Amino acid sequence: MKREGFTLIELLIVVAIIGILAAIAVPNFLNAQMRAKVARVVSDMKAVAMGEEQYRLDRNQYTYDGDCGVGQAEHLSYVPLTTPVAYLSSFPEDAFAGIDPKFQNRQTIKTGLKPVYEYTSRVSFGPQGTPNCKNNTTTYSTLGRIGVEYLMTSLGPDGDQDFPWGANDYVILRERNAGFIYQPSNGLVSNGNIFVLNSQIIGGNN
Repeated sequence: MKREGFTLIELLIVVAIIGILAAIAVPNFLNAQMRAKVARVVSDMKAVAMGEEQYRLDRNQYTYDGDCGVGQAEHLSYVPLTTPVAYLSSFPEDAFAGIDPKFQNRQTIKTGLKPVYEYTSRVSFGPQGTPNCKNNTTTYSTLGRIGVEYLMTSLGPDGDQDFPWGANDYVILRERNAGFIYQPSNGLVSNGNIFVLNSQIIGGNN
């Protein structure tokens, strides 16, 4: 009885076909993962924005900037949204956090807490709107003059902080025409952050 098996050429052809299929499938899978992560971040940011609006209805202001510029307690900015009234069920986690060495959450991460979206507010630790801490009188007045109540940022897929934080940059951001705004059409892992400015989502095709 004659036994037949695969020849070396046939095996090489099969391996080549598998390699081609993998080369096609893996990038598509990774792209799908990235799109899902961007969609999750945008969805979470919308939930926080809704919480901010509900908080504002109750307190007549948005939440304060809780980290005081020390870079170790960014999560404190979200405490008013979770307790005593649960506008959010938990702290929002930035899925793109923890890469940039300038990222304010790095010290928070070292303590075992999840990295949250970076948050700055016209109000800093002042429940009655009194500016203090890192948002001094000049910053408080400047943000008010250009119509900024709060800004929340996700690092975006490139994992670094692209927003320059200058007064004019807030104005450019509001106009939605800046290189520091993440747009998937520029490439799924491209430059730019995703923002919430006064409850308006900017970036991630929003």
